[in-house]
Amino acid sequence: MSDRVLLEMAEARVLLHSYFAAKRTHGKPQADRFLAAQLLKLEKLYGKQSDTRIKQYMRRVKDTETFYEE
Repeated sequence: MSDRVLLEMAEARVLLHSYFAAKRTHGKPQADRFLAAQLLKLEKLYGKQSDTRIKQYMRRVKDTETFYEE
């Protein structure tokens, strides 16, 4: 696995936790805006289509790890 893949997977874990925390605290619309803004910043760092890859990693973490709740 390349370094970029590992870094994107780590970002997905952080974003997933942050998204659910923001959703609980501020509601879904604001959590969605937060996630979109963070993905835009990460796209500048990791390149085009990184937002799609990170979202896929977020889904994978959410589906395979039971401690994340919506």
